[in-house]
Order: sequence, then C-alpha cells, then structure tokens
Amino acid sequence: MPMKIRRLGPGDEAIAEAACRVFGDVGPMNAGRFLASAKHILLVAEEAGEVSGWVYGHELIHPDGEATTLLYALDVVERARRRGVGAALVAAFVHEARLAGCTEVWVLTDDSNPAALATYRTAGGVRDAVPQVMFSWRLAERRHS
Repeated sequence: MPMKIRRLGPGDEAIAEAACRVFGDVGPMNAGRFLASAKHILLVAEEAGEVSGWVYGHELIHPDGEATTLLYALDVVERARRRGVGAALVAAFVHEARLAGCTEVWVLTDDSNPAALATYRTAGGVRDAVPQVMFSWRLAERRHS
C-alpha cells in the first residue's frame, strides 16, 4: 500500500497521540491544544493504516510581521527509513508553510546527525554558512504518566 501524507487537525487527536507514543512521548497528552491552532503544523506519513513518520512545527510571527516556520521535529520509524519518507514529510511541511504565507522554514540540527543532514539536503534545504549555538532554559520538569 502506498504511503500517504496528511496534515492533522481538530478531530485527529487520537492519531496525533498515537504518533506521540510511536516516537517516544509517553507522557500526558494534549494533542487537542496543538491541533486547534492553525499556527501549528503536524503531518503524518501513513502506510497500511499505521503511522510511519511525522513532522511538526510552529509558525512564528516576527514583530515586523514576517512569518517563518520552525520545523521542530521529524522522525520516521525504523522499517520506513531510507525510503524517502523523511524527505517527503519535509517537502510536505515546507508546502504547508508556503500555503500559510511564510517566507522561510528553518530547522536546527547538528553535524552528529548525518541522517538529518542528508534528509534536509534531499528535501531542498540549504545549510546556513554560520554555525549555530543554541541555549535553553528548563522552566519545569516534564510530567510523565
């Protein structure tokens, strides 16, 4: 059965929560909150009725009004890797951001993840010439059930 990529929205909470469990998030779920906003994009790849990959991110509005989209996470189940599923998900994600009027999609990764580098390059991404450094602030521990 061929792969199908689709954007999840309100009413697809069960699929989103199942994808969260497939890709490692087993904590309390609130997919409805994520799916309720058009500023969030969640796409799943499905094969034979099962989720084989996902990509999600968030539209960001800058003070000058420019809208860009952060591709926050991409993952593909082991059995579907190296078959173009990741690149197809990224291409579909970029398409969704373009439809929303965004001027750019961006993602952070590092050189220790050659699969991500290859996927983003295959999907048409252009590597930034300036090395990035990320800082984070942990505000609370994640709640897991």
